[in-house]
Amino acid sequence: MSQNNKDPKREAEGGTSNRSADLSGSQFGRRRFLQAGGTGLIGLGASGLAGFPQGSVSAKPLPLDNTGGSAKSVIIVFLYGAPSQMDTLDPKPNALSDRRSPFKPISTSLPGITATELLPNTAKNLHRVALVRSMTHSSNNHAVSVALSGLSKSEPAIEANGADPRHQPYFGSVLEYLWEQQGISFNSTGIPVNMVLPWPLNNRTDPGRWQHHAAWLGKSYNPVLPVFSGKGSLEKGAPTIGGLSRFDPWDGMTPKSTFRFPGADLPDDIGAPRFSGRKKLLEQLELKRGQFGPAGKLFEQYRNLAFSTITNPKVARALDVTREPNRVREKFGYTLFGQSLLTARRLAEVGVKVTTVFWDTWVNNNAAWDTHTNHHPRLKDGLCPQFDQIFPALLDDLQERGMLDDTLVMVISEHGRTPKITTTQPGGAREHWSGAYWGMFFGSGIKTGQVIGATDREGGYPVERPIDPKDILATAYHLLGFDAHKTTIPGLLDEPVRLLPHGEVVQELLS
Repeated sequence: MSQNNKDPKREAEGGTSNRSADLSGSQFGRRRFLQAGGTGLIGLGASGLAGFPQGSVSAKPLPLDNTGGSAKSVIIVFLYGAPSQMDTLDPKPNALSDRRSPFKPISTSLPGITATELLPNTAKNLHRVALVRSMTHSSNNHAVSVALSGLSKSEPAIEANGADPRHQPYFGSVLEYLWEQQGISFNSTGIPVNMVLPWPLNNRTDPGRWQHHAAWLGKSYNPVLPVFSGKGSLEKGAPTIGGLSRFDPWDGMTPKSTFRFPGADLPDDIGAPRFSGRKKLLEQLELKRGQFGPAGKLFEQYRNLAFSTITNPKVARALDVTREPNRVREKFGYTLFGQSLLTARRLAEVGVKVTTVFWDTWVNNNAAWDTHTNHHPRLKDGLCPQFDQIFPALLDDLQERGMLDDTLVMVISEHGRTPKITTTQPGGAREHWSGAYWGMFFGSGIKTGQVIGATDREGGYPVERPIDPKDILATAYHLLGFDAHKTTIPGLLDEPVRLLPHGEVVQELLS
């Protein structure tokens, strides 16, 4: 399929900068504009307004290569930093002593398949998912862009520079573009298509690194970025890093903590006089749109956003996880990861089609699953117990609500950890290792109750059915209705570009 229509929206944006347009010099100003919707929607993107769609695609809806996939939405659970395969779901009790996990293997609900003792609840539910143990690629440097975009191979310099022109559009951004060609967009539904929780990846520790942006497709396809509004509940969580007191919400957070569009005030009933007044202000803004200069191209999207929030605030309400019954919140646990995944379910339930939850870092580098220090204590005391509580909670929650029929869930990371344990670090360490790692999949279109692939005695390399991240993306596109080899998006020069440079659908994953 060829796509040669010029897209003035992308040309006008001139790059992938996340900086918002400066509307402060206008008569109304950016803050008053957003407050016209009664929500004060400040800070929706990585900076200011950048996270919401800007303008509308000029191209007419085009015939797309549809696979008939059953998934209508996808939740991506990204364990940033990367779990150790040997210490979690691919134990190697016969490995050499300097590689062997200290955690004992236990039986799972799949005959003949073991996990480690750190994940007893996950082990009981393994028959409800598909586990791929033979993920592999060659980029050994937190290459999230390789996992979640069309970039074939990354390097430290590429990953460290989010503005590197070699970056390709984020998976969720590509989907948003494709769905827009089918007439499914924020403009048509009033529901954001593509959202990220709990904040832009690396934003607290290294915001210059790669983030989930739309690259040459234009900023209007960047994910919508609500903000975490809350605080940690533990002075020293488990695991701590260097004994720091940090009130890290990943360790535990207060029950009042939630997500929101900043300044959002969402009463259950917005009276007619109040609505009428705000609508009139929006109409005044419509008359003043010429005063916004180049930013006028963004006007229609923001106007629609404000109207949507007035008339149908269900997305902002879905973000407010405090509205969820306490018994459900407690099942997920009062941690940032647990409440983020519960919020992801709430967003999918109201129609958000792509929600990505990153288990990211709070203050320290080498945190989350990036266990360069205190490897074993961090897995035992914090990371694995949390995951082992939250993963079955998400699985149960989606099933109870009948959402597994049309929701695809991918639990992935950017790589694994080294088979050899580094003993010079306190608590031991395992370093970056992309030679072998695992991913879990369930929901719409997935054949569950199986393990795909196998690794060698040390968990270092696949010996059976190696699977590249692009194979996983090709499979996800397929389940969401797009053939990654036949469907194209406009490239940097408006030439047709395939969704992926390589990668095949993992047929064993399909139900």
